[in-house]
Amino acid sequence: MLRWLPDGSYLSMAFNPKIRGRRRADLIELSASNGNIGPHEGHLIRVVEYDIPDRPGNGPGEVVCVMTSILDPIEATAEELAAAYHERWEREGIIDEMKTHQRGPARVLRSKSPDMVRQEIWAFLLAHYGIRSLMCRAADEIGEDPDRLSFMRSLRVIRRHVTAQRTFPPEHRTKAWTETLHEIIERRTRGRRHRTNPRVVKRARHNSYAVKRTHHHGERHHGPATTRLYSTYLT
Repeated sequence: MLRWLPDGSYLSMAFNPKIRGRRRADLIELSASNGNIGPHEGHLIRVVEYDIPDRPGNGPGEVVCVMTSILDPIEATAEELAAAYHERWEREGIIDEMKTHQRGPARVLRSKSPDMVRQEIWAFLLAHYGIRSLMCRAADEIGEDPDRLSFMRSLRVIRRHVTAQRTFPPEHRTKAWTETLHEIIERRTRGRRHRTNPRVVKRARHNSYAVKRTHHHGERHHGPATTRLYSTYLT
């Protein structure tokens, strides 16, 4: 650690793992005095450490460490970075949406040549972007987070309207857009669960995480995970 920042995060250095011993100590001293270090030697980083006090199991006892290249707390506070880190799981959901639900389970691409495969992948990506854009617009209409809408329900609504309309001439596009948007809102999932679960693993490993059991399925938050910065309870 080089120094604490006002928001509870601190500046540190990520060094080239090949640099050890005296050279590493010299670089740490140089970093602390705001000296310049070559990019091949290390990078200045900002670290946010926090725990999740309301998570079942080992949540309150485990410190989560997030490193970022955003060094200025004005650009993103420690609380914002901690919250954004948990949003990373939505990326996993997006892969599932395209690979399993949009394309269909166990279905392979139809194209046989590399160029056509790339074209088909771009088509899937563009279609997914269009679906998510409609969901984002629907969420804005009702003042909700887009994550609270169901992708599958929205996909079914859009497929049904596309199949019914067959074509979308310019004079019908606005009407079709409005009807689809309203039905997505009407069929949204209310009370969709949040995705913070106990820190468990499927099989025993060398770390200290508990092995996942049946009772862990019901241990979920009733709301978004709350984070407590490590700097607020240091003694």
